[in-house]
Amino acid sequence: MLLGSQTNVNLFFKWIRFFIDHINLLCVYLSGICLFLISMIVSFEVIARFIFRSPTIWANEISIYLCITSVFLSLGYVLKEKGHVNVDSLTNSLPRKVKLKLELVTSILAIIYSFVLAWQGWKIAFHAYEMGETSPTLLRVPMFIPRGMVFLGGGLLCIEFIREFGSILTQISNAPDENKSMRTIDIKNTIHILFVVLLIACSSLLLLKGLSLVGVVLLLFLLLFSGLPVGFSLGFLGLIGFYFLFGGIESMVQIPLIAYKNLDDFIIVSVPLFIMTASVLMVGKIGFSLFEVASTWTRHLPGGLAVSTILACAVFAAISGSAIATVVTIGSIALPVMSSKGYKREFIFGTIAIGGVLGPIIPPSLHMILIASITGDSIGKLFMAGMLPGITLAIILSIYILLKCRKDSSLPRMPKASLSERINQLKFSSFGLFTPVIILGGIYSGIFTATEAAAISTIYGLLICIFIYKTIRWKEFIKVLLHAASTSGMLLFIIVGAMTFGQLITALQIPEKIVTWLEILPFSPMIILGFTLVFILILGALMDEASILLITYPILHYVFVQNFGFDPIWFAMVFIFTLEVGLVAPPVGINLFAVQGLDKNATFSEAAKGVLPFMFLMIVTILLVVFIKPLSTWLPKTMG
Repeated sequence: MLLGSQTNVNLFFKWIRFFIDHINLLCVYLSGICLFLISMIVSFEVIARFIFRSPTIWANEISIYLCITSVFLSLGYVLKEKGHVNVDSLTNSLPRKVKLKLELVTSILAIIYSFVLAWQGWKIAFHAYEMGETSPTLLRVPMFIPRGMVFLGGGLLCIEFIREFGSILTQISNAPDENKSMRTIDIKNTIHILFVVLLIACSSLLLLKGLSLVGVVLLLFLLLFSGLPVGFSLGFLGLIGFYFLFGGIESMVQIPLIAYKNLDDFIIVSVPLFIMTASVLMVGKIGFSLFEVASTWTRHLPGGLAVSTILACAVFAAISGSAIATVVTIGSIALPVMSSKGYKREFIFGTIAIGGVLGPIIPPSLHMILIASITGDSIGKLFMAGMLPGITLAIILSIYILLKCRKDSSLPRMPKASLSERINQLKFSSFGLFTPVIILGGIYSGIFTATEAAAISTIYGLLICIFIYKTIRWKEFIKVLLHAASTSGMLLFIIVGAMTFGQLITALQIPEKIVTWLEILPFSPMIILGFTLVFILILGALMDEASILLITYPILHYVFVQNFGFDPIWFAMVFIFTLEVGLVAPPVGINLFAVQGLDKNATFSEAAKGVLPFMFLMIVTILLVVFIKPLSTWLPKTMG
């Protein structure tokens, strides 16, 4: 009888899991469809304005609402697929059972944050419904619909976290104890308890006058390095601050309001659209034609295939703006070709990894878009500022490869491509090569904005992949929607958490306190900048780059631009170049893991060793950007 009851319970929970899985899958597909609709609507706006001289008055607003909907619909699926970024450099060294106990505690914090998003999100949506609020456009969209997406996203997260909580409990009960000394077991088994004690202690510092800055810093690192995903760490820290410092339960309504307000921005819409462009080009295998055309021009040179890899990465970077998409797309083609021609494995991995760094440097760049959304600087000027430094880095990398491979007699020289072969390959690749011309040319000439450029490039990429290269069919299109929705949902949720954290930082006047402290130091602003860049380099080796940017850049912009008077465009480029070293810096360099994923026999140490000389060249380029300011400021100034 008991066995039958247990079977019925298990069957019930199996059906519940099945139902939730399919709800999340449906939501993420709807999220992807929203992104596709945005690209269509924004492209229509460009055509209506530029060709027919009849701009719409609704396209931008509807695009924003669809973007908000897309973000919150995807969150449950992203959580289920472990897609949220976290800092696991410390937690991965823990015994499995100890790590699971810590995950149990951090899951409770995430559930609290998700519940507040859902609970207070419901309040702001219901208030909009009661008041009959509608959008200011002729469409008169009821505002409870887009605001209700915060409630929906928080609810999906709560359900998924509760299920994960149960899964962790089951794993803890089934996990064997590690065969270690009793002392080691005793110490490590208390880590989750120690985490709670430190969480309470650091939270208490927020309430002590003069120690709020210390409390914020300690809480930030405690939450991040506990393994709690970055978006939740930042959001939960903001939640703690608002609760204890600004009105208790009544202040909690600020959490969903901040989330909604900071996504209610047409600049932010460009982030998922550029991610979708990268997804289209990655799934559509545009990288193959880019590598082939680069190869026909450089393969006969010493290290010609490695140079081809750098050049193909540079062009793909000018289309996608994504490091991972660049590594995966170009690397999957370059790795087997270079291996077959006798290139050393470490050198291959290093070349592909450093080529991916060009993604966030050569415009369009997601990191530049994030900076523009924080500071209000012109995206167009930021894009143009990255052009010459990015090309300079590509040239420096190529020269190093040529000099290094010239001394290696073991590498066979490939035959020089004929002029007809080069021209034919250029013709075949011309549609892909034309994409950066559309993006950057349109922005530079003022034909369309960065968000509109992202939409146009998405539609253009789909058209050439479907009708010209014939690499995207229905199945591939579904992959594009899934990848774009989950990736953009993850990144924009980090933005939501970062903006919540940023509101707390502003309310506590932390930037002003930092400036007051710096003014006491006997150092010039440039020396302080040097120390700051070293700090960013260290952080880059430990954390995700987008997270570092969203946490630190608002404060650094206040210190160096608003207080010290540095040129905002130049400072942004210095910051971005320094930040991107982290993409290839052990132990967290994401490009190294991406390269490792291209070859099942590759090891992390091989990729790390191969990229070390290239990291030195990146630091040299940073110094060029720092001391030769026109390198990053000349092109933006030509825009007026």
